[in-house]
Amino acid sequence: MLSIMLQMLMFPFEAESVAYCVCSSFGLDTSDYSFPYIAGWSSSREMKEMKASMDVIRKTAGEMIDQLTEELEIILEEKQKTELHEKYGILVDALEAAGYRYDYRESEPGHIVLAPDGTHEIAGYLQFESWGDIKDWLEDTIAEGTDISERVDRALYPFKFDYTLEEEMFRGNGDRYAIYHVDEGTPGKQHLFMNMAMVKEDGITIDAANYKCVYSGRLHENEKMDDLYAVFNDNPPADYKAHSMSVSDVIITNRGGDMQAYYVDRFGFAELPEFAAQREKILDIVPEIENVDYENDLTCISFYAAECAEFPVMGEVHYDLTLPEALEAYEKIPSERMHGLKCVGFDLKDGSDYEGMQSLMIEGKIQKEFLNSIPGFRENSYVQNAISRVEKYLEERHPNVENPLESNKKVDNEKNISEEKNEKELNIQMKPIPKKKRGEMSL
Repeated sequence: MLSIMLQMLMFPFEAESVAYCVCSSFGLDTSDYSFPYIAGWSSSREMKEMKASMDVIRKTAGEMIDQLTEELEIILEEKQKTELHEKYGILVDALEAAGYRYDYRESEPGHIVLAPDGTHEIAGYLQFESWGDIKDWLEDTIAEGTDISERVDRALYPFKFDYTLEEEMFRGNGDRYAIYHVDEGTPGKQHLFMNMAMVKEDGITIDAANYKCVYSGRLHENEKMDDLYAVFNDNPPADYKAHSMSVSDVIITNRGGDMQAYYVDRFGFAELPEFAAQREKILDIVPEIENVDYENDLTCISFYAAECAEFPVMGEVHYDLTLPEALEAYEKIPSERMHGLKCVGFDLKDGSDYEGMQSLMIEGKIQKEFLNSIPGFRENSYVQNAISRVEKYLEERHPNVENPLESNKKVDNEKNISEEKNEKELNIQMKPIPKKKRGEMSL
């Protein structure tokens, strides 16, 4: 390129001729200026000299036209993408979730062409007459019940799903993986694209708080880390919008409940023992536990019965009980004791931020509304199971116990009536004494 630039400086004729050819190729007419200049310069040149210049002009103009054409096509495609998303955004996202991209170069009105991504190359291109036909095809894809069906369903109907694909991985909903990139708005930027040797040398700690999830999907049988690396480098899915997998990225896999995290290193992968747990804590995931013996399992939650709900250590208290044992002990504590309101509570020991002792039932009134106002209790299967069992206990043992909410309303109403009465009495007492007329006597 430097030699070409030097030639242009040496031969203004060639530069002007190249400019004319390039501009003409893109519909810009510069003949009024270019022709007189070119004619004046070439009139005193020999044919041999002219031929050499023509070769330079043809080659240089061709290269510039090719480069500009490519760049203009990119600009035009980006413009088309913007317009397409404004009009068919959800459908575009859904067809990408299905593994296809809208072919901007081949598509035209009445003839829509979809190009397959790397994982769907064997299926070839798809062609449709309208976006309505594409919508029908996407609905059929959902009905097939495949791995792709889930992605398409989420793209078309996101409101149907309570959890993200990443959250589904942590909840153990099938074998899955998730890919994480350094969030450049965090301190993690300091180790972006650094291999593990450099990370250790600089004393950097890999923290999940400095990462963001960019993609999550199903982990297929026999699919290994190298396979994922190849896919997200050579043939990424159509709905993958991040950079190709690189050093400093992290992959979490969950295969059969075995959660593993790996740092993408310069060669291979380095294990990150704490990363998955850190990410799970960030997401505030409460695992859905199956086949738990809620009746007798005291490893994650135990119960107590106390004479005083506010200060359990005051008076009679019984710790480390099953719920039936705690309810039985509660029944035996006399209500007339003066230490406070007797209660049944739980001691959560699940490793969460909500560990510790908490009242479950006070004087026959379950604390459901309060407990469910706290996410850590509302989403904890042990706590929710305990609430259900105490509700059943109250229904069976104390069918006439007032609904605590209604009872509170009743108390509030009585309080309001009493306050109104007192206020009236106070108003009567505070009415100004009328001035007596001269000579008038008070009786």
